[in-house]
Amino acid sequence: MNNKYWIFDKSQKELEEYCAAKGFKKYNAEQIMRWIYSCRLFDFSKMTDIPKPLRENLAGNFNASLSEIVDTQYETDAGGSSKKYLIKFRDGGTAESVLINYKKRKTLCLSSQIGCRMGCAYCETSGMGFTRNLTSGEIISQILTVENDTGDAVTNIVFMGMGEPLDNIGEVEKSLDIISNDKFIGIAPRKITVSTCGLLNVLNSLNFNEYRYKIAVSLNASDNTTRSMLMPVNKKFPIENLAALINGKKPSIHNKTTIEYVLIKGINDGIENAVKLIKMFSPAKVKFNLIPLNKEQNSIHLKNFERPDDAAVDNFKSKLAKAGFTVTVRFSKARSINGGCGQLKAKTINS
Repeated sequence: MNNKYWIFDKSQKELEEYCAAKGFKKYNAEQIMRWIYSCRLFDFSKMTDIPKPLRENLAGNFNASLSEIVDTQYETDAGGSSKKYLIKFRDGGTAESVLINYKKRKTLCLSSQIGCRMGCAYCETSGMGFTRNLTSGEIISQILTVENDTGDAVTNIVFMGMGEPLDNIGEVEKSLDIISNDKFIGIAPRKITVSTCGLLNVLNSLNFNEYRYKIAVSLNASDNTTRSMLMPVNKKFPIENLAALINGKKPSIHNKTTIEYVLIKGINDGIENAVKLIKMFSPAKVKFNLIPLNKEQNSIHLKNFERPDDAAVDNFKSKLAKAGFTVTVRFSKARSINGGCGQLKAKTINS
């Protein structure tokens, strides 16, 4: 591993402190970050409005190289295209990111960890176990690396890749400060979604009611017995406590909490489950995103689960919609390349 500091891991405050400690001006930090994140210039020697001694100092102490794309897979359909990236970081660790081109949106699904420790039974990522958290720089580098590959700017960000974002909240928040800053990467908070399995302690610490990014909560069941079987986190943060937090949020037409619900045949896809959800939530507070189970053909981790048929999905959706809820069905893009929700495993792809 290169022993220089990786510039992408530095927050603006940290870079200001570094500049001041070396005898330079604090405002030089913002200049450096503008060159990197706004201009996408990674050569310190070409940052012309920065003093030459600082440029030389940066070149001697910092690395600004992008992460490596190990492999890609590509899928097209009538609505657009998807490209899955296997990205390698400086220590050799890998994570997967998925770029989804649909209509005018270019949405990048980011990973926040290598693996995951939440143990959700329906998710391939949990089957690989947990290796480590990603740094803020590794999170940001997924954006920069993908944009460098495509030549196009990402318009939307979803933290729905490998890992539980709130289990690595410090680095995720640090990355978001740069991603959403209009002086740097400049993706507006309303176009950024953070998905979580429902870590209530972290949601409360973030001031859930005022959080400026969109929140999507993976619920996936309408009772504690089923949810605890699918999602071990429910044993610590039961469904009624999660529902109370969500229902306590001030109503917002433009920023309802999204309830993500993976539909699994014979487990949680019955009309009785939809009825319980209707009683649990208010259409003024939440909207539903139904996700028919994504499963690899030869999956070992998901061997006991099956994808519901289209009729069951339609019936579930109709029941919620008739009760006044906004409901979408995510027939996940990139399923054929194992890039759909719950399919990411960061294994090397054999082309």
